[in-house]
Amino acid sequence: MIGGCHCGDVSVALPARPDYINLCDCSLCAKSGGAWGYFTADQVRIEGATRAYRRADRDTAAVEMHFCDTCGTTTHWVLTEHAEGDRVGVNMRIFAPSEVSGIEARTLDGRNWSGDGEADHRRAIGILGQDVFL
Repeated sequence: MIGGCHCGDVSVALPARPDYINLCDCSLCAKSGGAWGYFTADQVRIEGATRAYRRADRDTAAVEMHFCDTCGTTTHWVLTEHAEGDRVGVNMRIFAPSEVSGIEARTLDGRNWSGDGEADHRRAIGILGQDVFL
C-alpha cells in the first residue's frame, strides 16, 4: 500500500496493512494529526524530503516526528536514541480511507499517560469505517 502527503512530494510504501491503528490524544499526536500504524524500519519505504521535530517538553524525547518539507503533512515517526526497539509509526491518515477501512482502531488516553507501560483506552476498541473514522 502506498500513501502520501497532501502535495504529493512524500510517499510512504508499506508491505501490508497494520494489525491495528492507535489514535492517541497526547499533545504531540493530537497536534500532529497522527493515527499510528506500526512497522519495523525495514518494512517502511519513504520517498521525498521530510523535516524532523523532537518535542522540547521532554528531556529525552522517544520519537522524532517527520513531516513533508513542502505541505507540512505528518507522515511518520522514528524512535530516537532514547528509545529501544525497531519501530516506526506511520500516519495512516495519509492512505485512502478504503485502504484502512476494517482495521482495528484503539483510542488511547495519551494525555494522561506517563510514558511508562501501556496507555489506557479512552473508549472501547472500534473498527475503522464502522464505528471509528479517521
